[in-house]
Amino acid sequence: LLEYLPQTKDLSLTAIRAIRVLRPLRAINRIPSMRILVMLLLDTLPMLGNVLLLCFFVFFIFGIIGVQLWKGVLRNRCFLGINDTIAHPGLNLTEYYQLNSSVDSLVAPKDFICTLNDANGIQTCDQINPTVMWLSTESYMVCNRTADPFGDNLPTNDSCVNWNQYYSVCNASVSNPYMGSINFDNIGFAWVAIF
Repeated sequence: LLEYLPQTKDLSLTAIRAIRVLRPLRAINRIPSMRILVMLLLDTLPMLGNVLLLCFFVFFIFGIIGVQLWKGVLRNRCFLGINDTIAHPGLNLTEYYQLNSSVDSLVAPKDFICTLNDANGIQTCDQINPTVMWLSTESYMVCNRTADPFGDNLPTNDSCVNWNQYYSVCNASVSNPYMGSINFDNIGFAWVAIF
């Protein structure tokens, strides 16, 4: 049988040894009180079926509501709205705003999800925290300067450009938060988010 499987040279059958975990189940027949407990658990399975049916119904209803309300909403990101006259001095500015090593990296979410202009939401692109420039491991400087057109815009000892203020265009991107696992784009992912 193994010769018909592709690439059996590197096949490891140690996972089959995990079945040895089931060996203590042989003691069910030997211990009378254990048999009573197992039969009691098996007798409660039909009652658990009703609970699982109710749980599935609740997930189904809230999944439909989630898809109708929030389909594609978690894809909204704040994109860079900078014109060609402003030069950023060798910075790796990402296409849309992502949380990096700033002061709020421990409390803020990794992806900043914004609300489109025609939607009802509370998080807009102008609420992004300012850029932070670390001076040492313990001290930092909050950037508050705007970029000069046709200037070098390099940071100085007492000021730096707040590049986060230029992430001002809220549009839909291609990815959902947490590597695409949290969204309400279809009923399957809605069930994952609800569960």
